[in-house]
Amino acid sequence: MWTRWLLTVVLAVMSLLTAQDVGGQEISLDVTEQTLTNGIKLLIVPMRSSFTFSAYLRFKIGSAQEQAGKTGLSHMLEHMMFKGTRLIGAVDTEAEEPILEKLDGLHQELSKLDEAEQSPLTPKDPGRHLALEKEIAETTATLKRFIIPNEFWQIYQRHGAVGLNASTSRDGTQYHVSLPSNRLELWAFLESDRIQNPVFREFYTERAVVREERRQRYEANPEGALLESLFALAFAAHPYRNPVIGWPSDTENLLRPDAMRHFKTFYAPNNMVAVLVGDLDPARTARIVEEQFGSIPPQPLPDLRITQEPPQRGERRVSIRFDAQPRMMIGYHTPALGHPDTYALQVAATIMGSGRTSRFYRTLIDGKRLASSIEAFTTPNRDPGLLIISAVPLAPHTLEELEKGIDAEIERLKQSPVTDKELQRVRNQLEADLVRSLRSPASLAAQLGTAQALAGDWRYLLESRKRMKAVTADDVQRAVKAYLTSENRTVATLLPAKP
Repeated sequence: MWTRWLLTVVLAVMSLLTAQDVGGQEISLDVTEQTLTNGIKLLIVPMRSSFTFSAYLRFKIGSAQEQAGKTGLSHMLEHMMFKGTRLIGAVDTEAEEPILEKLDGLHQELSKLDEAEQSPLTPKDPGRHLALEKEIAETTATLKRFIIPNEFWQIYQRHGAVGLNASTSRDGTQYHVSLPSNRLELWAFLESDRIQNPVFREFYTERAVVREERRQRYEANPEGALLESLFALAFAAHPYRNPVIGWPSDTENLLRPDAMRHFKTFYAPNNMVAVLVGDLDPARTARIVEEQFGSIPPQPLPDLRITQEPPQRGERRVSIRFDAQPRMMIGYHTPALGHPDTYALQVAATIMGSGRTSRFYRTLIDGKRLASSIEAFTTPNRDPGLLIISAVPLAPHTLEELEKGIDAEIERLKQSPVTDKELQRVRNQLEADLVRSLRSPASLAAQLGTAQALAGDWRYLLESRKRMKAVTADDVQRAVKAYLTSENRTVATLLPAKP
Protein backbone atom coordinates (compact mmCIF):
# COMPACT_ATOMS: atom_id res chain seq x y z
CA MET A 1 0.00 0.00 0.00
CA TRP A 2 2.83 2.39 0.83
CA THR A 3 4.54 1.82 -2.51
CA ARG A 4 1.25 2.17 -4.39
CA TRP A 5 0.49 5.45 -2.58
CA LEU A 6 3.92 6.81 -3.53
CA LEU A 7 3.30 5.99 -7.16
CA THR A 8 -0.01 7.84 -6.98
CA VAL A 9 1.87 10.88 -5.72
CA VAL A 10 4.37 10.57 -8.53
CA LEU A 11 1.58 10.38 -11.12
CA ALA A 12 -0.12 13.40 -9.63
CA VAL A 13 2.89 15.66 -9.61
CA MET A 14 4.87 14.41 -12.58
CA SER A 15 3.36 14.18 -16.03
CA LEU A 16 6.57 12.67 -17.31
CA LEU A 17 5.82 9.31 -15.69
CA THR A 18 4.15 7.32 -18.44
CA ALA A 19 3.88 3.75 -17.14
CA GLN A 20 3.99 1.68 -13.97
CA ASP A 21 2.70 -1.62 -12.68
CA VAL A 22 0.66 -2.09 -9.52
CA GLY A 23 3.70 -3.15 -7.53
CA GLY A 24 5.64 0.00 -8.39
CA GLN A 25 8.46 -1.92 -10.04
CA GLU A 26 8.29 -0.33 -13.50
CA ILE A 27 8.53 3.38 -14.19
CA SER A 28 9.12 4.79 -17.66
CA LEU A 29 10.45 8.26 -18.39
CA ASP A 30 9.35 10.13 -21.48
CA VAL A 31 12.89 10.70 -22.77
CA THR A 32 13.57 11.80 -26.32
CA GLU A 33 17.03 10.51 -27.16
CA GLN A 34 19.15 11.74 -30.05
CA THR A 35 22.78 11.74 -31.13
CA LEU A 36 23.72 14.80 -33.17
CA THR A 37 25.89 14.48 -36.25
CA ASN A 38 28.94 15.71 -34.31
CA GLY A 39 28.44 13.15 -31.52
CA ILE A 40 26.59 15.12 -28.82
CA LYS A 41 24.28 12.83 -26.88
CA LEU A 42 21.04 14.79 -26.35
CA LEU A 43 18.28 13.80 -23.90
CA ILE A 44 15.03 15.80 -23.69
CA VAL A 45 12.31 15.22 -21.09
CA PRO A 46 9.12 17.31 -21.35
CA MET A 47 7.65 18.33 -18.00
CA ARG A 48 4.54 20.42 -18.48
CA SER A 49 4.00 21.20 -14.81
CA SER A 50 6.28 24.24 -14.93
CA PHE A 51 7.13 27.15 -17.23
CA THR A 52 10.85 26.60 -16.87
CA PHE A 53 13.50 24.13 -17.96
CA SER A 54 16.73 22.86 -16.48
CA ALA A 55 19.84 22.19 -18.54
CA TYR A 56 22.72 19.89 -17.67
CA LEU A 57 25.88 19.61 -19.77
CA ARG A 58 28.47 17.01 -18.88
CA PHE A 59 31.90 16.46 -20.40
CA LYS A 60 33.41 13.05 -19.76
CA ILE A 61 36.61 14.43 -18.34
CA GLY A 62 37.49 14.60 -14.64
CA SER A 63 40.48 14.27 -12.39
CA ALA A 64 40.93 10.56 -13.22
CA GLN A 65 41.86 11.44 -16.80
CA GLU A 66 44.57 13.98 -15.92
CA GLN A 67 48.27 13.39 -16.40
CA ALA A 68 50.84 13.41 -13.63
CA GLY A 69 52.06 16.90 -12.83
CA LYS A 70 48.85 18.50 -14.17
CA THR A 71 46.35 17.43 -11.53
CA GLY A 72 43.52 19.91 -11.00
CA LEU A 73 43.32 20.90 -14.68
CA SER A 74 39.72 19.74 -15.10
CA HIS A 75 38.63 21.72 -12.06
CA MET A 76 40.60 24.74 -13.25
CA LEU A 77 38.91 24.51 -16.62
CA GLU A 78 35.52 24.52 -14.89
CA HIS A 79 36.41 27.95 -13.49
CA MET A 80 37.66 29.21 -16.84
CA MET A 81 34.44 28.37 -18.67
CA PHE A 82 32.73 31.26 -16.86
CA LYS A 83 35.30 33.86 -17.95
CA GLY A 84 33.65 34.71 -21.24
CA THR A 85 34.29 34.27 -24.93
CA ARG A 86 35.38 36.34 -27.90
CA LEU A 87 31.91 37.93 -27.75
CA ILE A 88 31.12 37.92 -24.03
CA GLY A 89 33.30 39.63 -21.44
CA ALA A 90 35.45 41.11 -24.20
CA VAL A 91 36.33 44.71 -25.09
CA ASP A 92 38.91 44.05 -27.84
CA THR A 93 39.99 40.41 -28.23
CA GLU A 94 42.53 41.24 -30.94
CA ALA A 95 44.38 43.56 -28.57
CA GLU A 96 43.82 41.29 -25.58
CA GLU A 97 45.37 38.11 -27.00
CA PRO A 98 49.04 39.25 -27.27
CA ILE A 99 48.89 40.56 -23.70
CA LEU A 100 47.50 37.22 -22.53
CA GLU A 101 50.37 35.46 -24.29
CA LYS A 102 52.90 37.82 -22.70
CA LEU A 103 51.47 37.01 -19.29
CA ASP A 104 51.74 33.29 -20.06
CA GLY A 105 55.42 33.72 -20.82
CA LEU A 106 56.09 35.64 -17.62
CA HIS A 107 54.35 33.04 -15.47
CA GLN A 108 56.16 30.24 -17.24
CA GLU A 109 59.51 31.90 -16.56
CA LEU A 110 58.58 32.44 -12.91
CA SER A 111 57.48 28.81 -12.59
CA LYS A 112 60.79 27.55 -14.05
CA LEU A 113 62.72 29.84 -11.73
CA ASP A 114 60.82 28.54 -8.70
CA GLU A 115 61.34 24.93 -9.80
CA ALA A 116 65.07 25.40 -10.31
CA GLU A 117 65.52 27.11 -6.96
CA GLN A 118 63.98 24.16 -5.14
CA SER A 119 67.35 22.48 -5.49
CA PRO A 120 69.86 23.52 -2.79
CA LEU A 121 72.55 23.45 -5.50
CA THR A 122 70.89 26.27 -7.48
CA PRO A 123 71.81 29.81 -6.43
CA LYS A 124 68.84 32.04 -5.53
CA ASP A 125 68.06 35.13 -7.58
CA PRO A 126 65.70 37.31 -5.50
CA GLY A 127 66.23 40.25 -7.83
CA ARG A 128 64.89 38.32 -10.82
CA HIS A 129 61.94 37.16 -8.72
CA LEU A 130 60.98 40.72 -7.82
CA ALA A 131 61.37 41.91 -11.41
CA LEU A 132 59.14 39.14 -12.76
CA GLU A 133 56.49 39.71 -10.11
CA LYS A 134 56.46 43.43 -10.84
CA GLU A 135 56.09 42.86 -14.58
CA ILE A 136 53.32 40.31 -13.98
CA ALA A 137 51.43 42.83 -11.83
CA GLU A 138 51.78 45.55 -14.47
CA THR A 139 50.67 43.25 -17.30
CA THR A 140 47.70 42.01 -15.27
CA ALA A 141 46.63 45.60 -14.64
CA THR A 142 46.86 46.34 -18.36
CA LEU A 143 44.65 43.37 -19.17
CA LYS A 144 41.83 44.68 -16.99
CA ARG A 145 41.13 47.37 -19.59
CA PHE A 146 40.07 44.64 -22.05
CA ILE A 147 37.74 42.70 -19.73
CA ILE A 148 34.07 43.12 -18.81
CA PRO A 149 34.02 41.17 -15.51
CA ASN A 150 31.31 38.57 -14.91
CA GLU A 151 29.35 39.42 -18.06
CA PHE A 152 28.49 35.76 -18.68
CA TRP A 153 26.86 35.51 -15.23
CA GLN A 154 25.10 38.87 -15.62
CA ILE A 155 23.48 37.91 -18.94
CA TYR A 156 22.06 34.75 -17.43
CA GLN A 157 20.82 36.55 -14.31
CA ARG A 158 19.09 39.30 -16.31
CA HIS A 159 17.08 36.58 -18.04
CA GLY A 160 15.87 34.87 -14.89
CA ALA A 161 18.45 32.10 -14.53
CA VAL A 162 18.75 30.25 -11.23
CA GLY A 163 21.12 27.51 -10.14
CA LEU A 164 23.87 28.61 -12.53
CA ASN A 165 26.86 26.59 -11.42
CA ALA A 166 29.33 23.85 -12.27
CA SER A 167 31.19 21.04 -10.60
CA THR A 168 34.07 18.68 -11.25
CA SER A 169 34.23 15.06 -10.15
CA ARG A 170 36.65 12.20 -10.66
CA ASP A 171 34.91 11.13 -13.87
CA GLY A 172 33.31 14.29 -15.28
CA THR A 173 32.75 18.03 -15.37
CA GLN A 174 29.18 19.30 -15.17
CA TYR A 175 27.48 22.64 -15.98
CA HIS A 176 23.89 23.34 -14.99
CA VAL A 177 21.32 26.15 -15.00
CA SER A 178 17.53 26.63 -14.94
CA LEU A 179 15.72 29.24 -17.04
CA PRO A 180 12.24 30.29 -18.15
CA SER A 181 11.24 28.04 -21.04
CA ASN A 182 11.10 30.99 -23.46
CA ARG A 183 14.86 31.44 -22.99
CA LEU A 184 15.82 28.16 -24.65
CA GLU A 185 17.42 29.92 -27.63
CA LEU A 186 19.45 32.13 -25.30
CA TRP A 187 20.73 29.09 -23.39
CA ALA A 188 21.70 27.31 -26.62
CA PHE A 189 23.56 30.37 -27.89
CA LEU A 190 25.45 31.06 -24.64
CA GLU A 191 26.49 27.46 -24.07
CA SER A 192 27.53 26.75 -27.65
CA ASP A 193 29.47 30.03 -27.72
CA ARG A 194 31.50 29.20 -24.63
CA ILE A 195 32.33 25.79 -26.08
CA GLN A 196 33.32 27.17 -29.50
CA ASN A 197 34.94 30.50 -28.58
CA PRO A 198 36.19 30.54 -24.98
CA VAL A 199 38.81 33.02 -23.86
CA PHE A 200 40.59 31.92 -20.71
CA ARG A 201 41.10 35.42 -19.37
CA GLU A 202 41.95 36.06 -15.70
CA PHE A 203 43.55 32.60 -15.58
CA TYR A 204 46.27 33.41 -13.07
CA THR A 205 43.96 35.45 -10.88
CA GLU A 206 41.56 32.49 -10.80
CA ARG A 207 44.44 30.12 -10.10
CA ALA A 208 44.96 31.99 -6.84
CA VAL A 209 41.22 31.62 -6.12
CA VAL A 210 41.52 27.85 -6.60
CA ARG A 211 44.51 27.78 -4.28
CA GLU A 212 42.39 29.44 -1.57
CA GLU A 213 39.54 27.03 -2.32
CA ARG A 214 41.91 24.13 -1.76
CA ARG A 215 43.10 25.63 1.51
CA GLN A 216 39.54 25.98 2.81
CA ARG A 217 38.27 22.58 1.64
CA TYR A 218 41.27 20.43 2.50
CA GLU A 219 44.07 22.12 4.37
CA ALA A 220 41.88 23.97 6.90
CA ASN A 221 39.04 21.43 6.94
CA PRO A 222 39.53 18.31 9.07
CA GLU A 223 37.03 16.19 7.15
CA GLY A 224 38.49 17.22 3.78
CA ALA A 225 42.04 16.58 4.97
CA LEU A 226 41.08 13.12 6.22
CA LEU A 227 39.20 12.20 3.04
CA GLU A 228 42.16 13.29 0.91
CA SER A 229 44.50 11.11 2.97
CA LEU A 230 42.11 8.15 2.73
CA PHE A 231 41.95 8.23 -1.08
CA ALA A 232 45.68 8.86 -1.44
CA LEU A 233 46.45 5.70 0.53
CA ALA A 234 43.57 3.48 -0.58
CA PHE A 235 44.47 3.90 -4.27
CA ALA A 236 48.10 3.06 -4.88
CA ALA A 237 47.84 2.97 -8.68
CA HIS A 238 44.51 4.32 -9.94
CA PRO A 239 44.30 8.13 -10.37
CA TYR A 240 41.32 8.24 -8.02
CA ARG A 241 44.10 8.75 -5.50
CA ASN A 242 44.49 12.35 -6.71
CA PRO A 243 42.21 15.04 -5.25
CA VAL A 244 39.79 16.53 -7.76
CA ILE A 245 41.08 20.01 -6.99
CA GLY A 246 44.67 18.87 -7.62
CA TRP A 247 47.83 18.63 -5.56
CA PRO A 248 49.27 21.98 -4.37
CA SER A 249 52.50 21.89 -6.36
CA ASP A 250 50.52 21.15 -9.54
CA THR A 251 47.81 23.78 -9.16
CA GLU A 252 50.33 26.46 -8.26
CA ASN A 253 52.16 25.93 -11.55
CA LEU A 254 49.34 25.37 -14.04
CA LEU A 255 49.57 27.66 -17.07
CA ARG A 256 46.89 28.98 -19.41
CA PRO A 257 48.30 26.97 -22.37
CA ASP A 258 47.86 23.82 -20.24
CA ALA A 259 44.16 24.62 -19.86
CA MET A 260 43.78 25.39 -23.55
CA ARG A 261 45.28 22.03 -24.54
CA HIS A 262 43.08 20.24 -22.01
CA PHE A 263 40.04 22.01 -23.39
CA LYS A 264 40.80 21.26 -27.03
CA THR A 265 41.42 17.60 -26.21
CA PHE A 266 38.39 16.80 -24.08
CA TYR A 267 35.71 19.47 -24.60
CA ALA A 268 34.61 17.85 -27.82
CA PRO A 269 30.96 17.29 -28.78
CA ASN A 270 31.60 13.55 -29.08
CA ASN A 271 32.68 13.62 -25.41
CA MET A 272 29.57 15.48 -24.22
CA VAL A 273 26.10 14.73 -22.85
CA ALA A 274 23.32 17.37 -22.89
CA VAL A 275 20.11 16.92 -20.90
CA LEU A 276 17.14 19.31 -20.99
CA VAL A 277 14.14 18.79 -18.69
CA GLY A 278 11.07 21.02 -18.40
CA ASP A 279 8.43 22.89 -20.37
CA LEU A 280 9.86 21.96 -23.77
CA ASP A 281 8.69 20.63 -27.10
CA PRO A 282 11.17 17.84 -27.95
CA ALA A 283 11.17 18.38 -31.73
CA ARG A 284 11.66 22.14 -31.46
CA THR A 285 14.27 21.74 -28.73
CA ALA A 286 16.29 19.24 -30.76
CA ARG A 287 16.19 21.56 -33.76
CA ILE A 288 17.48 24.53 -31.72
CA VAL A 289 20.25 22.47 -30.16
CA GLU A 290 21.30 21.17 -33.58
CA GLU A 291 21.34 24.71 -35.01
CA GLN A 292 23.56 26.09 -32.24
CA PHE A 293 25.77 23.13 -31.36
CA GLY A 294 25.84 21.18 -34.63
CA SER A 295 28.65 23.21 -36.19
CA ILE A 296 31.10 22.35 -33.39
CA PRO A 297 33.43 19.79 -34.99
CA PRO A 298 34.08 16.44 -33.28
CA GLN A 299 37.60 15.64 -32.13
CA PRO A 300 39.61 12.40 -32.06
CA LEU A 301 39.62 11.47 -28.38
CA PRO A 302 42.86 10.14 -26.87
CA ASP A 303 43.08 6.47 -26.02
CA LEU A 304 43.35 6.91 -22.27
CA ARG A 305 44.65 3.85 -20.51
CA ILE A 306 43.80 4.34 -16.87
CA THR A 307 46.00 2.31 -14.53
CA GLN A 308 43.70 -0.06 -12.69
CA GLU A 309 44.04 -0.64 -8.97
CA PRO A 310 45.51 -4.06 -8.13
CA PRO A 311 43.87 -6.12 -5.37
CA GLN A 312 44.76 -4.90 -1.89
CA ARG A 313 46.56 -7.60 0.07
CA GLY A 314 46.60 -6.12 3.53
CA GLU A 315 45.20 -3.40 5.73
CA ARG A 316 46.57 0.11 5.25
CA ARG A 317 46.54 2.83 7.91
CA VAL A 318 47.32 6.53 8.00
CA SER A 319 47.05 9.11 10.77
CA ILE A 320 47.16 12.88 10.40
CA ARG A 321 47.43 15.58 13.04
CA PHE A 322 44.87 18.37 13.07
CA ASP A 323 43.60 20.96 15.53
CA ALA A 324 40.15 19.38 15.62
CA GLN A 325 38.05 16.68 17.24
CA PRO A 326 39.27 13.12 16.49
CA ARG A 327 37.50 11.31 13.66
CA MET A 328 38.01 8.34 11.40
CA MET A 329 37.22 7.10 7.92
CA ILE A 330 37.36 3.48 6.81
CA GLY A 331 37.36 2.70 3.09
CA TYR A 332 36.67 -0.74 1.60
CA HIS A 333 37.40 -1.34 -2.09
CA THR A 334 34.26 -2.04 -4.13
CA PRO A 335 33.79 -3.23 -7.75
CA ALA A 336 33.12 -1.02 -10.77
CA LEU A 337 29.81 0.59 -11.67
CA GLY A 338 27.29 -2.00 -12.86
CA HIS A 339 28.96 -5.00 -11.22
CA PRO A 340 26.25 -7.17 -9.57
CA ASP A 341 27.84 -6.80 -6.12
CA THR A 342 27.63 -2.99 -6.19
CA TYR A 343 23.88 -3.10 -5.56
CA ALA A 344 24.20 -5.32 -2.51
CA LEU A 345 26.99 -3.12 -1.15
CA GLN A 346 24.87 0.01 -1.61
CA VAL A 347 22.06 -1.68 0.29
CA ALA A 348 24.51 -2.75 3.00
CA ALA A 349 25.81 0.82 3.35
CA THR A 350 22.25 2.12 3.70
CA ILE A 351 21.37 -0.46 6.33
CA MET A 352 24.56 0.21 8.27
CA GLY A 353 24.82 3.96 8.18
CA SER A 354 22.03 5.93 6.49
CA GLY A 355 19.75 7.82 8.85
CA ARG A 356 18.52 7.51 12.39
CA THR A 357 17.07 4.02 11.85
CA SER A 358 20.37 2.58 10.61
CA ARG A 359 22.27 -0.02 12.61
CA PHE A 360 25.22 2.24 13.34
CA TYR A 361 22.98 5.01 14.63
CA ARG A 362 20.84 2.77 16.81
CA THR A 363 23.77 0.81 18.26
CA LEU A 364 26.76 3.17 18.32
CA ILE A 365 25.01 6.51 18.88
CA ASP A 366 21.75 5.76 20.74
CA GLY A 367 22.85 2.50 22.35
CA LYS A 368 26.50 2.33 23.37
CA ARG A 369 27.01 6.09 22.85
CA LEU A 370 30.39 5.50 21.28
CA ALA A 371 29.87 7.97 18.40
CA SER A 372 28.52 11.49 18.03
CA SER A 373 28.05 10.99 14.29
CA ILE A 374 28.46 8.12 11.85
CA GLU A 375 27.49 7.34 8.27
CA ALA A 376 28.23 4.83 5.52
CA PHE A 377 28.07 5.43 1.78
CA THR A 378 29.49 4.26 -1.54
CA THR A 379 31.34 6.51 -3.99
CA PRO A 380 29.56 7.09 -7.34
CA ASN A 381 32.50 6.36 -9.64
CA ARG A 382 32.81 4.61 -13.00
CA ASP A 383 35.80 2.48 -11.99
CA PRO A 384 36.09 0.46 -8.78
CA GLY A 385 35.61 2.76 -5.82
CA LEU A 386 35.11 2.68 -2.06
CA LEU A 387 32.47 1.98 0.55
CA ILE A 388 33.29 4.56 3.21
CA ILE A 389 32.39 4.63 6.89
CA SER A 390 32.92 8.07 8.44
CA ALA A 391 32.61 8.44 12.22
CA VAL A 392 33.36 10.81 15.10
CA PRO A 393 33.78 9.33 18.63
CA LEU A 394 31.76 10.70 21.52
CA ALA A 395 34.06 11.77 24.38
CA PRO A 396 35.42 10.24 26.50
CA HIS A 397 35.38 7.27 24.10
CA THR A 398 38.40 6.82 21.85
CA LEU A 399 38.86 6.08 18.16
CA GLU A 400 39.99 2.57 19.11
CA GLU A 401 36.74 1.90 20.99
CA LEU A 402 34.66 3.27 18.12
CA GLU A 403 36.52 1.15 15.56
CA LYS A 404 35.87 -1.97 17.63
CA GLY A 405 32.19 -1.07 17.75
CA ILE A 406 32.08 -0.64 13.96
CA ASP A 407 33.88 -3.95 13.46
CA ALA A 408 31.37 -5.69 15.74
CA GLU A 409 28.44 -4.37 13.68
CA ILE A 410 30.06 -5.50 10.43
CA GLU A 411 30.70 -8.92 11.94
CA ARG A 412 27.04 -9.10 12.94
CA LEU A 413 26.10 -8.46 9.30
CA LYS A 414 28.35 -11.33 8.26
CA GLN A 415 26.95 -13.77 10.80
CA SER A 416 23.21 -13.03 10.61
CA PRO A 417 21.13 -12.04 7.54
CA VAL A 418 19.53 -8.60 7.57
CA THR A 419 15.82 -8.58 8.35
CA ASP A 420 12.94 -8.17 5.95
CA LYS A 421 12.10 -4.95 7.78
CA GLU A 422 15.55 -3.52 7.07
CA LEU A 423 15.33 -4.44 3.39
CA GLN A 424 11.89 -2.87 3.15
CA ARG A 425 13.26 0.31 4.73
CA VAL A 426 15.85 0.51 1.95
CA ARG A 427 13.19 -0.08 -0.70
CA ASN A 428 10.99 2.61 0.81
CA GLN A 429 13.91 5.01 0.90
CA LEU A 430 14.57 4.33 -2.79
CA GLU A 431 10.95 5.19 -3.58
CA ALA A 432 11.13 8.37 -1.53
CA ASP A 433 14.40 9.40 -3.18
CA LEU A 434 12.85 8.79 -6.59
CA VAL A 435 9.81 10.94 -5.82
CA ARG A 436 12.03 13.80 -4.60
CA SER A 437 14.28 13.61 -7.63
CA LEU A 438 11.41 13.55 -10.11
CA ARG A 439 9.86 16.65 -8.60
CA SER A 440 12.91 18.67 -9.59
CA PRO A 441 13.78 19.13 -13.27
CA ALA A 442 17.34 20.05 -12.28
CA SER A 443 17.76 16.88 -10.21
CA LEU A 444 16.31 14.66 -12.90
CA ALA A 445 18.51 16.25 -15.58
CA ALA A 446 21.61 15.66 -13.46
CA GLN A 447 20.71 12.05 -12.72
CA LEU A 448 19.98 11.24 -16.34
CA GLY A 449 23.17 12.93 -17.50
CA THR A 450 25.27 11.15 -14.89
CA ALA A 451 23.83 7.75 -15.83
CA GLN A 452 24.38 8.41 -19.53
CA ALA A 453 27.97 9.53 -19.02
CA LEU A 454 29.06 6.85 -16.56
CA ALA A 455 27.06 3.83 -17.72
CA GLY A 456 26.61 4.76 -21.38
CA ASP A 457 22.82 4.64 -21.08
CA TRP A 458 20.42 6.89 -19.15
CA ARG A 459 18.24 3.82 -18.47
CA TYR A 460 20.80 2.78 -15.89
CA LEU A 461 19.08 5.29 -13.59
CA LEU A 462 15.97 3.09 -13.53
CA GLU A 463 17.77 -0.23 -13.91
CA SER A 464 20.04 0.35 -10.91
CA ARG A 465 17.01 1.20 -8.78
CA LYS A 466 15.31 -2.04 -9.82
CA ARG A 467 18.46 -4.04 -9.14
CA MET A 468 18.85 -2.57 -5.66
CA LYS A 469 15.20 -3.26 -4.84
CA ALA A 470 15.78 -6.89 -5.86
CA VAL A 471 18.72 -7.35 -3.45
CA THR A 472 18.08 -10.14 -0.93
CA ALA A 473 19.37 -10.73 2.58
CA ASP A 474 21.66 -13.45 1.22
CA ASP A 475 23.08 -10.98 -1.35
CA VAL A 476 23.93 -8.49 1.39
CA GLN A 477 25.54 -11.11 3.61
CA ARG A 478 27.62 -12.54 0.76
CA ALA A 479 28.83 -9.08 -0.37
CA VAL A 480 29.74 -7.98 3.15
CA LYS A 481 31.74 -11.17 3.70
CA ALA A 482 33.55 -10.74 0.37
CA TYR A 483 34.44 -7.04 0.51
CA LEU A 484 34.27 -5.75 4.10
CA THR A 485 37.43 -7.50 5.25
CA SER A 486 40.47 -6.19 7.08
CA GLU A 487 42.72 -7.05 4.12
CA ASN A 488 40.55 -4.91 1.81
CA ARG A 489 40.33 -1.80 3.93
CA THR A 490 42.16 1.45 4.52
CA VAL A 491 41.76 3.24 7.84
CA ALA A 492 42.44 6.97 8.11
CA THR A 493 42.35 8.63 11.52
CA LEU A 494 42.56 12.27 12.52
CA LEU A 495 44.34 12.88 15.82
CA PRO A 496 44.51 16.13 17.82
CA ALA A 497 47.46 18.34 17.08
CA LYS A 498 50.34 17.90 19.48
CA PRO A 499 50.64 20.73 22.05
